[in-house]
Amino acid sequence: MLGMSRPTVSRLTFTLVGLGYLRRDMQTGKYALGPAVLSLGYPLLSQLMLRQVGAHEMLKLAAYANGPVSVGTRDRLQAVYVETVHSRESNETRPGIGSTRPLLRTAMGRAILYGLPQAERGSVLKQLERHLSDEWAQHREGVAQAFEDIESRGFCCVAGAWRSSLAAVAVPLSTPINGMSLAFNLTVSSHTTTSQALYEDLGPRLLALVQGIEGMLGVV
Repeated sequence: MLGMSRPTVSRLTFTLVGLGYLRRDMQTGKYALGPAVLSLGYPLLSQLMLRQVGAHEMLKLAAYANGPVSVGTRDRLQAVYVETVHSRESNETRPGIGSTRPLLRTAMGRAILYGLPQAERGSVLKQLERHLSDEWAQHREGVAQAFEDIESRGFCCVAGAWRSSLAAVAVPLSTPINGMSLAFNLTVSSHTTTSQALYEDLGPRLLALVQGIEGMLGVV
């Protein structure tokens, strides 16, 4: 229809995949829009069914914690938000859909990294070390601790590593959705919470929420 040769289409597809605007589902071999499109404002969430399945419980947790509950995925070397739910009482840390955060310095980013397939995770970590060497040197121990916490607790916590006023807990989804590795997080003011509250209350609540959503999606 466009009059392009197959080699041209192949080169364009390769470029778009490399930039994150297309993604390939390894199970089906088909291509679909990638998370980088969210940075341009495209509503990728419509493919995920998370709003329909999880919005009620996400809203309940947001109201309880007085902070937004969000869903994110990886866009190259950053985390991009694909959904955020907040109550009227939520704090002012409301990330918009399509907004980005660092992978190494945030609970969301660390949970996303953990949830990646092993080979992809190794590749992304090497890229982070190469392209963000100062940030990598400062936060790699925190990333390793987050991985240990997810292994043992099911979630990780970060307070003040990205912004001193923020604290967050995050949980990776156990199975990719539409070929994307996703994570959930809950962000609160660091001035109104404690490490004990993060680890003993908010983290377990977010983990239970994610496990419930996984059950409803049939991905457990």
